[in-house]
Parts: sequence; C-alpha cells; structure tokens
Amino acid sequence: MMKRYIQVGTGGFGRYWCRGIYPKIAQVAVPVAAADCNAQALENAVEYLGLSPQVCYTSAVEAMERHPADFVVVVVPPQFHEEIIDAAIAHGLDIVCEKPLADTMEGCMRIYHKVKAAGRKLVVTMSHRFEVEKQTVEAMVKGGRYGKLNYLVSRLTMKRGDQQLGDRDSTQMISGGLIHNLDTARGICGCNAATVYADCWNFVDDDGTGGVGGMVQMVMENGVRCSFEESFGNATTLNKWSDEYFRAECADGTIVADNRKVTVENHRGYPFPVKAEVPLCAAPYWDHSRIVREFLSWLDGGNPPATQLEDNLQCCAMVFAAIESAKTGKAVDVQAFLRRYL
Repeated sequence: MMKRYIQVGTGGFGRYWCRGIYPKIAQVAVPVAAADCNAQALENAVEYLGLSPQVCYTSAVEAMERHPADFVVVVVPPQFHEEIIDAAIAHGLDIVCEKPLADTMEGCMRIYHKVKAAGRKLVVTMSHRFEVEKQTVEAMVKGGRYGKLNYLVSRLTMKRGDQQLGDRDSTQMISGGLIHNLDTARGICGCNAATVYADCWNFVDDDGTGGVGGMVQMVMENGVRCSFEESFGNATTLNKWSDEYFRAECADGTIVADNRKVTVENHRGYPFPVKAEVPLCAAPYWDHSRIVREFLSWLDGGNPPATQLEDNLQCCAMVFAAIESAKTGKAVDVQAFLRRYL
C-alpha cells in the first residue's frame, strides 16, 4: 500500500533526499508536504519532490497539522531531531530519522522512551552499512566459507578542504562520519561492542590548512578486534564517503572492500585463486531506499528493519562511548555506558 510522508528538512542533506532518494522510493511512498525553517530550501521540495509551494512550510508542526500522513522523514541537524520527533509523536506519525538519532546519549534515550511509550515505529538511516559492497563483505564473513573472523580494519580518509568536518571539533567526526563505519562493523561481526578506545586530534599544516583525524580501537562481545582510521586532514583522498575501506581477516581468507570493489585473498589458493575479485551481492535496492522499503514493510506488519530504534541504541552507545573515550583518553565499556542511561 502506498504510504504518505512529510519531509522535514529540505536543505543540505535534505536536498539529497529530495533529489536522490525520493526517486528510488516513489513507487511505495509519496510526499504530501515538506517543511524547513529556511524558506529558500523549500525550493528543493518543489523542484525534486514535485510539491506545490502551498504544501511547503517553514513550520514542521503546521505541515503535520494540515496534512494527514503515515510517517515523517527527519533530515535536520541532530540537535533538532528530538523536537521534530516530539511533533511526529503528537500527530500519530511513525518516523524515519537520519543518523545520529540525537546529538547526545541523553537525547537518544529521551527519544527512545518517548517513541516506545507512544507505540510508534522509528528507523535510523544507517545507509552506508547497507551499501552493496559492505553487505557483500558481511555475507561472506557470516557465510563461514573463509573460517572464523579474527579482526576487522576500516578506513575513511579524505584530503584537507574536501569536507565540512575538517574545521570542527575532533570528536564531532565520530558522530558525523565514523558512526557509519562503527555500525557496519557491528553488522559484519554480528554482535555488539564490548569496549571502545578513541584517540582523536586536530591537524594543522604549516600553510594553515587543517582537519581532524582519529584512530579508534574496538573489541566486540565475541572477541573480534576492530580498528578504524578516519581523517579529514590528509594530503590525498583514499576512501571517501560511501567508498570506505573494510578488511575482514578471516582464518582462511582476507576479504577486502575498497572503493566499491570486493576481493578475497587466500594463502591456500582455495576456494578461489590466490586473489580474486568477488561478484557483489545482487538486490534491487541498497542504502537509504532499502532501509525505507523495509520500514514500510514493517508498518504493514513485516519484520523490523535492522536499524530500528531498539537496535540502534547499540549504535548510539558505541558512538557516544567513543566520544567519551576521546575526551577522557580512557577505554570505555560500551555496555556499562549504555546501562547508565537505560
């Protein structure tokens, strides 16, 4: 059944939702209104969503009051997520929310309790985890053909000046960028995080240009070690957004995703030659469109998506525990961290 939605946030990444994501879900969901506090940003809803200016508002509450819908898409800065989700709950709407769920762990927990108390459904768009090459690596690891997973290495590195994160506080890159890699690792490992240690810093070159960098170590509950490299201050770009590097070291195979290509190497030459490119998994939809479609199926009585609210709390705990580690210089017990807020 076709669902109706209201998009809140049509500037910045909201523009990408209008232009790039809507066409991939147009067969199953239709926008009935849009809202953005910046009236100029609403031009994106008119141009790409095909909405008339009469159903575009600078008040999300007004949009919800005037237009019956099934769910709301929240694409505003994280510090405003709770305000929009509160309005959605008040109007009986389910929620698709951009990552991170909130800008603090306290905010995440307030949203969690409000949504659960209201009986609403919420999914967080952890889109990079559901890109084709990451899902291919996850399927290969979980399939068991290459033996037990030993450790996982990830990289997201870009040159100075390319990214808006470059001039921010170093810990912001964890919630703004590394969050995807952390949750992808959780999917590949098939379990939650036990401990996390983050070392983040600002880098400034002699010419005054700079960026932020970080090295994060994580131990999963099944004992798998994960290592993350992230930088927005390098001389060159190795792995940009959506082209992240993941290397899964399994007992009988080294599985690598690098710029959307997956390869496997094996010292025995079995079951592939010494090195081979692996065909990517086949599916009609990936990333945001897959998550939204699974969310809509959930609304109709299907299974909850992998990134539904309750499960996403583990992602929130990893992110904000890593931020705490970066600030204190100490490793953080992720599950104990989460229990502080439950």
